[in-house]
Amino acid sequence: MLSRVRLGLGIRRRMVKAPLDPARIAWSFDIYSWLAELEAGHWVLDIGSGEGSFQWACLGCVAALDEDPKSFRNAPDRDPSSYHRVCGRGDRLPFGDHSSDLIICHHSLEHLDGLERVLGEMARVLKPDGRLYVAVPNGYGLCDAVYRFVFEGGGHLSRFAREPLAGMIERTVGVRLARWQKLYSSFAYLRRLMNLMATRPAGLSRRLRRLGRFPWALGAAQWVLYLGSRLADRVLGTDFGVYGWALYFDHGSGAPVEDPPYVNVCLNCGAGHHALSVHRPYPGVYRCKICDRVNPFVRPFRNSA
Repeated sequence: MLSRVRLGLGIRRRMVKAPLDPARIAWSFDIYSWLAELEAGHWVLDIGSGEGSFQWACLGCVAALDEDPKSFRNAPDRDPSSYHRVCGRGDRLPFGDHSSDLIICHHSLEHLDGLERVLGEMARVLKPDGRLYVAVPNGYGLCDAVYRFVFEGGGHLSRFAREPLAGMIERTVGVRLARWQKLYSSFAYLRRLMNLMATRPAGLSRRLRRLGRFPWALGAAQWVLYLGSRLADRVLGTDFGVYGWALYFDHGSGAPVEDPPYVNVCLNCGAGHHALSVHRPYPGVYRCKICDRVNPFVRPFRNSA
């Protein structure tokens, strides 16, 4: 009997997958790689920042721009000496010429009207050796289609395809695409809608009120879309699970590099994780490092990580 117990404990220990030492992981390039290179006196312009595009931990100063002052209400406290919130429009940036070392446009370009004017303003304020980061949804993909249906457009004014958009940015801003990465979706907006329905705020559209009557259906739909899209992508070679791209522009030369995408994305908070970096307490699941929620684990396929 005792030997069986010991055997069972041994199996349980082997079932638990501890995360690999971060130093041994081949991490994909991301925006934090550029943020880490900033020095004191460098300026970052975060266009359409809302509460803040990223967890800032850089030596430079940040100008967080948004045309809606209400978007700053729930923003976390920042050091006022290095983080500045500015109300303004993307097509009329209230900054001097060649004043920004890095411009960030993180899932805001699709919400801005007058794309050419916005890109022209980016070209004006970006330094000659500056960098530009743009993340946008695939306007013709499954994730964006579901989002637009649920939220009746959801404020998305433009539909983007990767190559035409990258070419337009290169021509208008005067930069070249250095790297890019597919961004996988967890359809987390359905989870946020479930949470929103718990409070029943005023002013919701008729469609949202109807969907809110069946929160269990929203949760089930998220799981089906998450697992079904990845299964289709693995078996059929599609990109149903990809909601968009991260595009990195600089003033260098050479062909752009495609970085491996992360297929394990938290259903709750939407954070992406390298498959080797997560703690897997049980077979088939992992625990999110950001919000500590348990999620289904997907083994990487194709060139994903």
